[in-house]
Amino acid sequence: MAIRHYVYAAGIAASLALLVACGGEVTEVTDVNEKASLDQVKKFKNLPKCDEDAEGSLVYVKDSAKVFLCADGDWSRLNGKNGSDGADGKDGKDGTDGKDGTGCSVKQNKAKTGFDLFCDGKKVGSIEDGSDGADGSDGADGSGCTLKQNKAKSGYDIVCDGVTKGTVMDGDDGEDCKLKDGTDGQITVKCGQKTTTLYKALCGSTPFDSSTHFCRANKAYPKCHKTLEGLEGSLNEDGTYDVDTFFCDKLDLLVKLCGNEKKLAYDYSTQFCGHYYPLDRCNEVAEGVDPGELNQGRYAESSYFCHKGVLWKLCGGIEGYNGLRYNPDEQFCSSDEADAQVVDRCGSKKKIFDITDSMCVNGNVVFAKACCDPGNQGENWCEDDSHLYDVRTHFCDARPLANGRIYRYKKFIQITAGDTVYSKTWMTENVDYAVTNTNYCLPDDEDCFEGRFYTWTSAKASCPDGWTLPEADDYADLANVMELSVSNIGNRVRRASWLKRLAIYQ
Repeated sequence: MAIRHYVYAAGIAASLALLVACGGEVTEVTDVNEKASLDQVKKFKNLPKCDEDAEGSLVYVKDSAKVFLCADGDWSRLNGKNGSDGADGKDGKDGTDGKDGTGCSVKQNKAKTGFDLFCDGKKVGSIEDGSDGADGSDGADGSGCTLKQNKAKSGYDIVCDGVTKGTVMDGDDGEDCKLKDGTDGQITVKCGQKTTTLYKALCGSTPFDSSTHFCRANKAYPKCHKTLEGLEGSLNEDGTYDVDTFFCDKLDLLVKLCGNEKKLAYDYSTQFCGHYYPLDRCNEVAEGVDPGELNQGRYAESSYFCHKGVLWKLCGGIEGYNGLRYNPDEQFCSSDEADAQVVDRCGSKKKIFDITDSMCVNGNVVFAKACCDPGNQGENWCEDDSHLYDVRTHFCDARPLANGRIYRYKKFIQITAGDTVYSKTWMTENVDYAVTNTNYCLPDDEDCFEGRFYTWTSAKASCPDGWTLPEADDYADLANVMELSVSNIGNRVRRASWLKRLAIYQ
């Protein structure tokens, strides 16, 4: 038992000053105080109790000049004579549960300033006495250091004066490591069968491999070995190039940067350079798009766009110019005309519909036209297209005397700082209702093509249900929303006998 302790403890002590070894795991000592010293007592009887707190501690007993280790509740001697017969201690061997160990001992050095550690007859390290201790009754108080197994049980902490100064990690038996300078600033580190390459070349403050990269303006760029056709003269023999004009693609291909003011690199295998920035290449065309519009994944960005690898035509615009991109999964283009609109698909099934006569209501496509029937007009009234109106942009005056008059309307909204400060609906054409013979058409306008003229009283009575004549303040508010002067609105209120009128919905 004592011999096993001797071998185990000596192995720990020896590891304190070992140089870094190489192998599957490196044994390393970090941040050890050069003035670290062993605890000392005057006599063996002065050794403290070998309990859990003292486990792993090394203590030097002055009267016998021996070092003892606290392990498994017992103080074990690390050097000196062995047993009652006084025979020199031999290298101990582990019991049935371990392999042969190497004998180690601790001896006071010649200068008597500390202790040398010997393993297998060779000096492997030293522990110097601290110089900061004050004399006490039993000797010089120093900065005592002990070894304690760490919580993870993966090594030992070096504790000096209650503070952990470093850690000795358990490691596999290592092999010598060799350093070798290579070309282009490389350093090869070989430990046993393992080889690692380090780089001592710096670009700015960042290390880089000068065999694969080069440095320009404190930034490392990859060297290139291939070029696009026509760029052969832009690549130097050593793989360098003008980084303000070119870049090396991930396929080791020299390509020209994209853009005018802001130069951009991109993935040449999946993108191409458009007029201003890189664009995704396309693999196929959407329904109705000519496959000839694709050329090695490229296309005319003034007329088309690529969405998830599929080529689509821009929506609206003159011959494709000023057209709009959209998300074909969620939207559609209303037509191929220049005034086409981008419209949201309808419902969970993402339906496309004809916006000229249909609309989406609560996820369903419904007919957007209705018949303006004032009543008692006959069963064929609604068969006339002139009596149908679009409920999204027009409303019907269904009063009997209105004769099925249809009016266009527009809602004006102004939102300021997130709040709606103006929201009103205006007719965009004049009221046309024959109240009595107090409203007139011009003498040469039998059909009232230019609109009716009313007295103020009859004008009020001419408005459809829910609508009223606007006052001067209403026109002023509308002018503010439209950022126009009242004089540009048209049909403004004037206190006159005969007026043409717009109406406002209240």
